[in-house]
Amino acid sequence: MNFLTSTAGTCCILGRPDIPPGYRATLEHEFDNLIAHGVTCYFFTGLDIFERLCLKALRCLQQTYDYIPIKTILLGTDITLLTKSEYDFDAVCCLRPEKDPSFSLNRIAIEHSRFMVYFQLTDFGGIQSDLIYGEGLGLRPINIAARKKADDGPSASL
Repeated sequence: MNFLTSTAGTCCILGRPDIPPGYRATLEHEFDNLIAHGVTCYFFTGLDIFERLCLKALRCLQQTYDYIPIKTILLGTDITLLTKSEYDFDAVCCLRPEKDPSFSLNRIAIEHSRFMVYFQLTDFGGIQSDLIYGEGLGLRPINIAARKKADDGPSASL
């Protein structure tokens, strides 16, 4: 699969079904830092709560930096879900699962990225195998749980 983006300027968002409140400032700060370093393309592989919070933070930054071409791209295999979500993202990309049992949208996003943004409180479960895979490819991981800003509070939740 080929994308018309530079891997150096690309980040994948590895989602999760939930996230505690109080991470708004952290998300905005981390994405602002990535944008300052030339990361303008963000791959999403789902629409769970964490991914939606990331999308909301990126939409705010798109308005702030309207002169920077920040792109959000949803990767998926379900054309119905992608069609319903096409107005939420700058682009959607429908991939056909290969007849390979190891086919994974997360792995495809990881292989075409330089950074990974994720939320994980423990070193096991969930997306741990994807994190190990990404780190093995040299991706720079950004765990939002570990970078929570001191000024985040209950009132700062997305």
